[in-house]
Amino acid sequence: MKKRLTLAAMVLGLAAGLLQAQTVTTFEGMDASQIQRPEYDVDPNGAVGTKQFMEWVNVSYQAYDKVTNAPVWPTPRLGVGPWSNNGLSVCNTISGDGAILFDRLANRWVIAAHSTNASNYNYCVAVSSTDDLASPSLQWYTYAFPLNSALGMNHQGKVYFPDWPHIGTWSDGYYVAMDVTDLSQNGREVGVLICALDRTNMLENATARTPICFEEPNPVGTAVYLGHSVIPVDFDGTTPPPSGRDAFLVSIQNPVLDGKTTTSSSFNLWDFHTDWTTPSNSSLTESSVVESSYQPACYTPGQAANTICVPEPSTSTTHQFLDSVGDRFMARLSYRNFGSYESFLVSHAVQPSSSSTQTAVRWYELRASGSGTPSLYQDGNINPDNTTYRFMPSIAEDATGNAAVGYSVSSSTVHPGMKASYFSLASAAAPTEINLYSGVGDEENTYHMGDVANDMTVDPEDGCTFWYVNVYFPTNQTGTQTTWGTRISHFALPSCGNPTISPSAVTYPEQTVATTSAPQTVTLINSLSVALNINSIGFTGTDPGDFATPSNTCGSSVPAGGSCTINVTFTPAATGTRTATLQVFDSAPNSPQTVSLTGIGGTPVTLSTTSLRFGSVPVGTRKNAPAVILTNNQSVTLTGISVTITGSKAFTQVNSCSTSVPANGTCKILVTFAPTTTGSQTATLNIVDSATNSPQTISLQGYGQ
Repeated sequence: MKKRLTLAAMVLGLAAGLLQAQTVTTFEGMDASQIQRPEYDVDPNGAVGTKQFMEWVNVSYQAYDKVTNAPVWPTPRLGVGPWSNNGLSVCNTISGDGAILFDRLANRWVIAAHSTNASNYNYCVAVSSTDDLASPSLQWYTYAFPLNSALGMNHQGKVYFPDWPHIGTWSDGYYVAMDVTDLSQNGREVGVLICALDRTNMLENATARTPICFEEPNPVGTAVYLGHSVIPVDFDGTTPPPSGRDAFLVSIQNPVLDGKTTTSSSFNLWDFHTDWTTPSNSSLTESSVVESSYQPACYTPGQAANTICVPEPSTSTTHQFLDSVGDRFMARLSYRNFGSYESFLVSHAVQPSSSSTQTAVRWYELRASGSGTPSLYQDGNINPDNTTYRFMPSIAEDATGNAAVGYSVSSSTVHPGMKASYFSLASAAAPTEINLYSGVGDEENTYHMGDVANDMTVDPEDGCTFWYVNVYFPTNQTGTQTTWGTRISHFALPSCGNPTISPSAVTYPEQTVATTSAPQTVTLINSLSVALNINSIGFTGTDPGDFATPSNTCGSSVPAGGSCTINVTFTPAATGTRTATLQVFDSAPNSPQTVSLTGIGGTPVTLSTTSLRFGSVPVGTRKNAPAVILTNNQSVTLTGISVTITGSKAFTQVNSCSTSVPANGTCKILVTFAPTTTGSQTATLNIVDSATNSPQTISLQGYGQ
């Protein structure tokens, strides 16, 4: 069942309280003064890794330490650097549309962009050798994939241009989608090209297999392709997709170009099945996801690509508007596997009503499980007021099922800046909007503010911290100036946390070997805002086989805010100290939850003494020692009892043990010394039984006088 969430106007006092509860850290990224030839079309995007955040602007990149926020390199590095340094000259003509990825499955960085040499288009990809961009051993494994034959030619014999490329990480490949544009028709989007790249060999710096590509429509025509600008899936989290899972991609379906229709009621879902063993078995299947009616932002009937309508404070005098890029989804199609289901998120800009040109953010969540096709689970609009334009969004999801979407804002009274909204996907609570950074100037000399991506990504280490980059203007950008700056922001939602388990350590009293203790109970508390999926409960360490969980109330999941108990018993296999660790593997970012376990293995059968000394006894007389008490410490009957004496015949015994002693019972053994000769005499009392410490022995000593 599909759900819809909408950000409505909030009471000011409530909104202020929510904002105070959310801390945003923001710092300066690259700006135009740091770039050799800064462009108007900034295209800022980036990703967070294990140690750094890396940012791209046209056409340079820089990395920043996650803790200090300090840049890794003294100055930004040229975007063509990884390829030119490795001698791949075909990638020396990159002029924009670059993308940064952090491959969370391999902990590697990826830089990708297309070359712009009209006679020889290539898709250029660089994969890092390490997750640490500050490492002196950092290398880039570089690849250039020819595109001309896959793109094809128009009727004038010109190769189609590979525009607006996007790349995503999946377990069986890097998936790339780009628009097929006809430069002879002013860059009209006439189709899409979607390819799978050989991620496996690229991570090893090995020769990559030929990309598997599909072009739609086939053949490409001359009309605008209304399902253009495809976004590939991009993996988040620590749980990989199910084995053999196809990759998915999405694109909106623009309104039919009849000059009057302004809305759509569906979007496109693409299923890319890749078979690297037999590439001819690969396939790309398109389906339609039915959605409630929406109007793309700034939409003009019959002109799908004309999405320029966002005002700035200076618009009234300059008549310059900004591009909402409303004719397409914006990266990312973020993916997270929660075990019991898979979640896909994507967003774009829409007009909240047909009577206003104001733009808002619409987001969608698709869910799937197993090998099923994702379907629309819920969606919502973010539009808390009737004046501010919200556009070019990017959405992601933390490990607890909270979503955050960042976006650009502007209006006739608000300079271009950036905000974000966050909300729980598990509840119907309204999103909370927060300010990330307010611009103080306008872009007065172009409508381009960066349309490739302003990626929202999640820290792969804690699973909670959202990182986002976007562009702003510290002063009015006029004439031929480029005065833009970028701002990198990060924040974690208050409801994102780690489950806890208590106590963190359990000590068992001495327990007889091969017997089972009473259970000790530990409690797992799910402090997350979504259900905690339980994958497995087990033991590791020195003596894992000595501990067991005869029962628990956790089941396959623990609801948000709930708890469960786990009973743990101790059955020592040997005497002495025994240790292990209880592990609960779940869907939380801090999985597994652990408890240290310690117990002592006790002796199954004990004797009240281990030696009897009779001293001097006159020959021909006898002496009795105090009775020896045999204790069965086990919870089962001690059987097969046999009591004998070896050594001097002067020692004899009688006992009450018979052949068995009940669980936790005792019996007595009475030993007598009756010497018949003078001198020192010794013997051993032997008790053989069913206990693991059988036989038990007592040394006997006396002196015949």
